[in-house]
Amino acid sequence: MQISKKSLFDFAIIGAGISGASTAYFLKKYGKKVVVIDKGKIASGGSGAAGAFLSPKICSNSLYTSFVNDAFAYSIDFYKENFPQFLNQSGILRLLKSKDEIEKCKRYEKNLPTSFKYLQANEIKDIEKVACEFGGYFFDDGATVDSIGVIKSMLCDIDVIEGLHVENLELKDGYYNIADIKAKGIVICVGKSDDFDEISYIKLKNIYGHRLDMKTSSHIPFHLHKSCSIGASDKGIVHIGATHIPSYSYDSHKDFTYKIDEMIELAKSYVDFEDFEVKNIHFGARNSTLDFFPALGAVIDAKETLRKYPYIQKGTKVPKDKYIHRKNMYIHSGLGARGFVWAPKTAEILARNICENIPVDKKLDTQRLFLKYAKSSFIYG
Repeated sequence: MQISKKSLFDFAIIGAGISGASTAYFLKKYGKKVVVIDKGKIASGGSGAAGAFLSPKICSNSLYTSFVNDAFAYSIDFYKENFPQFLNQSGILRLLKSKDEIEKCKRYEKNLPTSFKYLQANEIKDIEKVACEFGGYFFDDGATVDSIGVIKSMLCDIDVIEGLHVENLELKDGYYNIADIKAKGIVICVGKSDDFDEISYIKLKNIYGHRLDMKTSSHIPFHLHKSCSIGASDKGIVHIGATHIPSYSYDSHKDFTYKIDEMIELAKSYVDFEDFEVKNIHFGARNSTLDFFPALGAVIDAKETLRKYPYIQKGTKVPKDKYIHRKNMYIHSGLGARGFVWAPKTAEILARNICENIPVDKKLDTQRLFLKYAKSSFIYG
């Protein structure tokens, strides 16, 4: 809803996608008065274009995989408890691509976070045989969420300003002034780090993709993923999605139309659609960090910190509490293609950091990104 002018808030959250909505949701639970601001509309960017598939990561054993799978389990419980009307928990089949993947996944089955079954090709129904040649893992808990529905529901009791492009984050007399509102703090949940100089050191990158909403009489009983994702049938509609365009300009949509036909042909090689009609095409960016973990926590004043401690660039360690931070400014971004898996867990982590002073894990904290920036930078003051 639109708010009255000259309102005072604890936090202004920049961005009304899944990261901004989940941040607002958890900060409100802590009793904070928040406003969400977006230059477009709610979920009008990459979040609204997402297929919002909830599935674990397989065939790997790493900190990244462990975090993905913990967040997956958390997200399923979160949506089931708070937004069950937007959850389609039909299970998800993750098809394997080679014999090597079969062996690799067998080694790491103990790391999988939920009930699963490995299915051989002859055990898989409703899928073209060439697509399931190497079998796959079926996860009973796998799901999708209605991306726009869940974001709007998260924000239903929260003040939202649409169509306001925030360009400067100026702190004056203890408040950030944006149009006619004042906020004690800021949480940046935008998709590009070059939108604000304050987070340029984080170096977010955009990975573009799209989702097709197809009307078909073919019935798909579960969600499916291989090189693209296909959702289970829902009232005659099937969602097909992929995050596969590494760099792309919003101003040249005509250049990516061939990708739509390509994705449809790929989906048809998995499922024999008897008929279909493309009802909607959604296109947007999913931002990611260079190491693919989210960017979370207090925003470091990179230039001032390097001016004070230039030897950081040579690898000298400085305690984090000595860093210079932007006053009461935070970031929750870089969720990549797993935004709806990660956002509930990372938003709660950030809210606990802000409201209870519980440290953000170092694999998520902005410090790691600052150190990478420092080593490649030449700012000595």
